[in-house]
Amino acid sequence: MNIINNRTKEDHELNLLNYFKSSDEAIIVSPFLSKSFKFFGFDKIKHVNKITLITTLKNDYNDQLCKINFFKNLFDFGIKESIDIEILIDNSLHGKIYIFKKENEFKNAIITSANFTLNGLKLNNEWGISFDEPKKIEEITRDLISNIVLEPITKTILDNLENKFASNPQPKQVIVKTINLVEILGLKSNPLIIPNKNTIWLKPIGSSEHFIKLNEKYANPTHELYFAKNPRGVKIGDILIAYAVGYKKVLSIFRVASSVLITSNSSDRWHYYLEGENLTRFYGNEWNKHNIHISDQKHFFVKENKLSATPSGKNSYGTLQRGGDKLRITSEFGNYLINKIVAINKDISFNDENI
Repeated sequence: MNIINNRTKEDHELNLLNYFKSSDEAIIVSPFLSKSFKFFGFDKIKHVNKITLITTLKNDYNDQLCKINFFKNLFDFGIKESIDIEILIDNSLHGKIYIFKKENEFKNAIITSANFTLNGLKLNNEWGISFDEPKKIEEITRDLISNIVLEPITKTILDNLENKFASNPQPKQVIVKTINLVEILGLKSNPLIIPNKNTIWLKPIGSSEHFIKLNEKYANPTHELYFAKNPRGVKIGDILIAYAVGYKKVLSIFRVASSVLITSNSSDRWHYYLEGENLTRFYGNEWNKHNIHISDQKHFFVKENKLSATPSGKNSYGTLQRGGDKLRITSEFGNYLINKIVAINKDISFNDENI
């Protein structure tokens, strides 16, 4: 038995991909599905012979729209890769289970809180248990299938569902004023609980020769953060606000989780690194959508607060502009940036797909 925790590198996504690679049949049991078919590495599981999906299809316009699009993409994927696709509907479903077979033998299963969505498999705080007891897995599978009373959704049935859905557009809805109770709660004055003894740093990622890609994600629970020189002064518990060289947009916020480590190749240009705990993974997953630009934010902070952004009081990024790989900033400016990013991270975490 193994406990899966999204706050580690061994998250649900990684575990599922590993089981897919060692199996020829998979059963996905998930009431909610991602709005996007591209969120998961289906391109890495082309050798699978069959995928069975068990989910819900309730009388909700947005849920039906999401499910029909996902079903269509799944069938198209199956046709392209010669994978048998079976879609079953169980509207009393609440559990999330992932089952894997090899040569018609049950091999592995995951029972979890994680839906088959990007947030469920990677970003949400989800826990699951994986195990490899064939008889137990077979018993669970038999119970799952025996409770399904509706016929499977074939490609023909899906076409009929799609036509029915298209011919009955969503009725005009009365706008109901809602109260955002989470917004009322607001953020703590020190949301990441940063002790006064810990320093906040700006940390560039990439270089003028090698910009990071705009579609690159910073959503893993931990990241290795590299330095050209030994980052003396940076200690465990310090905060690194990472930003993209060139774009100068904040990528995510990291808490230093290790002492200085050294790469195995002494000729590496970035020879030193630290393990960073990613504190704003939802933001890091879509950093390129948000205009948190370190130069603009410094200007706004100094103008609004009449305080210094750097300990020297010069409010200059000169060290970074000359190729430096870190810059200490004041706790006031650091928390100003942190509060903005944490607020965005909070809002993203409460979007519709985070169910």
